Amino acid sequence: MIRLIIWCKSFAKYFLAAWIITIIIVSSIPSIPTLKIHTEKSEIRLDYIIHFFEYGVLAFMTFLSFASNEFKLNYRKFLLITLCIITFAFLEEVHQKIIPGRTFNHKDILSNISGILAALIFCLFTFRIIEKRIRDSTTN
Repeated sequence: MIRLIIWCKSFAKYFLAAWIITIIIVSSIPSIPTLKIHTEKSEIRLDYIIHFFEYGVLAFMTFLSFASNEFKLNYRKFLLITLCIITFAFLEEVHQKIIPGRTFNHKDILSNISGILAALIFCLFTFRIIEKRIRDSTTN
């Protein structure tokens, strides 16, 4: 897994640009049906899970893009990037108000923020592990 992340680092800015464009294009499509799983007692909306992963990937690719080659990213940058991504998530949801058949949904924003925060925590721990391995391999 760590090797995959290190490999992705060299292409992260391209993946990030493609992912942002994909988010904008998909959120601009009018009247996308809401995916649901119907159970005996309730409905489970899958779009909240999709939003979680969509913005988790966005955050991961953004953190990866802005990290140094040694996978260093100070807390100030983590915070600034996180706030920028949350702002983008909010603006994308507002953007959907002008698309026919789409609406602004507070729960979508909560799913987006949850995915962003999950990616933030994942990156904090993973980048530290990778940074330590890189440091250890250069000292040996």
